[in-house]
Amino acid sequence: MFPMTGRLCLLFLLYSSLPAMCWSQSPSTLASVPMTSRMALSELEALVKQCDDDDELYAMASGQYPVAWLNGRLMVGFLGSVASETVDFGALQTPSPQLHVGAQRGSVVSFRIDIHHLDMLEGLGLSAWQLAGKAAPDLEKARYGTRADSVQAGLGLPQAFTGEDVLIGVVDWGFDYTHPMFYDAGLNASRIRGVWDQFRQQGPGPAGFDYGRMADTPAEIAVLASDTSNIYSFAYHGTHVAGIAGGAGAGVELIGMAPDAGLLFASFLIDEAAAMDAFAWMQDVAESDGKRLVINNSWSLPQFGTKDGQGLINQFIDAMSEEGVVFVASAGNNGDSDFHLSHDFAADTVRTRVQFYPESANPSMWGQALTLWGEAGASFDAGFVLTSMGSNVLQESPWYATDGGPFMLDSMLIQGGDTILFDLVVEEAHPANGRPFARFRIRKGAAAVGVGLQVAAESGTVHGWNTTHLSNGVGNWGQDFMSTSDGWLAGNPDYGVQSPALSESVIAVAAYYSEYLNPLGNEGGGTLANFSTYGPTIDGRLKPEISAPGVSVESSMNSFTDASFNATEEVEFNGVLYPFAKLSGTSMSGPAVAGIVALMLQANPELTIEEVREALQVTAREDDHTGVIPATGSTVWGWGKVNAVRAVQQVLGINGVPPAFSAGPVESHFVVWPNPVGTLLHVSPVRDLNSFEWTVLDALGRVCDTGIGQGSVDLETSGWPLGAVVLQLVAEDGRQESRRLIVE
Repeated sequence: MFPMTGRLCLLFLLYSSLPAMCWSQSPSTLASVPMTSRMALSELEALVKQCDDDDELYAMASGQYPVAWLNGRLMVGFLGSVASETVDFGALQTPSPQLHVGAQRGSVVSFRIDIHHLDMLEGLGLSAWQLAGKAAPDLEKARYGTRADSVQAGLGLPQAFTGEDVLIGVVDWGFDYTHPMFYDAGLNASRIRGVWDQFRQQGPGPAGFDYGRMADTPAEIAVLASDTSNIYSFAYHGTHVAGIAGGAGAGVELIGMAPDAGLLFASFLIDEAAAMDAFAWMQDVAESDGKRLVINNSWSLPQFGTKDGQGLINQFIDAMSEEGVVFVASAGNNGDSDFHLSHDFAADTVRTRVQFYPESANPSMWGQALTLWGEAGASFDAGFVLTSMGSNVLQESPWYATDGGPFMLDSMLIQGGDTILFDLVVEEAHPANGRPFARFRIRKGAAAVGVGLQVAAESGTVHGWNTTHLSNGVGNWGQDFMSTSDGWLAGNPDYGVQSPALSESVIAVAAYYSEYLNPLGNEGGGTLANFSTYGPTIDGRLKPEISAPGVSVESSMNSFTDASFNATEEVEFNGVLYPFAKLSGTSMSGPAVAGIVALMLQANPELTIEEVREALQVTAREDDHTGVIPATGSTVWGWGKVNAVRAVQQVLGINGVPPAFSAGPVESHFVVWPNPVGTLLHVSPVRDLNSFEWTVLDALGRVCDTGIGQGSVDLETSGWPLGAVVLQLVAEDGRQESRRLIVE
């Protein structure tokens, strides 16, 4: 769909003046291409014909399509597949300024073509290609809840682990390279190993990539200071995410998970092809340094990908994972939306009401995208109806059959004085996975009508999703499917995880409310974040794998941003005030797990991705909020709440976990204060207890003090070591509690 703006090169192919337009793909086409890419490419080609000025063309296309400036040329991003992993795609191409070959892993390659030379596509010798999908951020007191503070203190471990000699890669945007969070704990030296701003037009780029600006020395990075503006202007997302994964505290104790890890920042061109290039660059740096690498992705591809992890970017990530790179990704933020629908068909028809996001709520709002996937070999028919604001059907669109695909269509329905615009792409068998596929994009504007989706099939299961569609191409939030009358189906929040998180090798992370100790030493928080996306995948795999804090997480913000936010704290460093703020989303829970993976890789650099995943799963915490999680995992929590200290113990082969690290009861028997503690610690039962036992363990789990208390007691701490200790309390009824304390 074309963005509706007032620019001079605005396309005059307005749907209200067009008859239905249909395009079908010939079976003889050499390369396998999804119809969504065919449609987008035809839209781009139409834009090129209408716009004489490339600056105007970029302004029109950059939000919706993967276009970017590379060395003065306006280039379009693609993913492709060659016939075999042994084929070097780049070596086959004749050098040309109109073609930029990016990264290749396995048989999957990224590349860009000059927007004025898109006819080059069919001559590249690819077995499949697709337009690169656009990415969107997954936005909506983490160390305590994850137990990462215990790992950093060495509690119950042979030593402290802080991510030293491990690299954390953050592929994002909105980086402040000068922020003190990215310095060492003494604020003496930056820990940023390298940055690649793919938006900068003056190089040099990394070796093998002739675009953007790469810097890998402290002096060069300091001169750049921050990344450049993109469709999100001067943003802050990447700075906040990186602070959670690897911030060292900036002198205010807002410490991330791996405060001594090296950091790699890539400001990518907000599409799949650029992300793949960033992954490959980070891997090259890590291999050059001889260090393990974990890459965090706090973004998703809302209307792209195959929902079963078979897309080209999924194949690329899986190939890199086999080479030792660990990928972590946010599960998504649609848990509070009934945006998914599924039905097992037996020669029947279903209908559901489509909720539209208010057009007035976002200046870029276009309409809704309805995406449908079936089972391979089981075709389905789909269409939509216009209804009164109740459920009376006023008009029906034609039925569109997937076994008549592949084809695409632009059309409209007229109801009274209102025009409802829509487009459609249909696949009989999608090139990536052989499943039947259909996608409607519907715009009703201010029309006083409802829209209902209808699907019919003889057999098989069909899944559908209802997501916002913006004119800038970055909407990633769901809207409900609703049952408004008998026989109409309601949606649910299931099957919501998107790429890259649904890749088989990626660790997908859910979010919960951060846990904390109140001034009395009792624990609060811990419930599931209402926005946290549910699994599984449509091919039956369990997602997410793990959960971590993702609500009101405080971290660093970009001092160069032009966005507004509420700063929670500011730190002066080198004469500049650097802000902090609290943000929510699986964008925040993902980097918490990425940082914990860095701790695990420091403890055992030989870990495989399977061993990392297994360690996180078998050591995950259950509590009253998670309930008992089955051995097969939960589609909401994964295998539970991430437990850094147990995970590190697991990869070190330390058998048994001290009771001090159990989740503990929800209803506390004791009040313990203060924390941090000086010379006296007060312990007071909140119930009538005749007696209780108490034990103090040091950082290595050794007993350093013990006793029996009756009623309220004051414990002298003179014989306790300074720093982190654990107080174990055993009530007379056998209930055990543990409190982590800091002795000063």
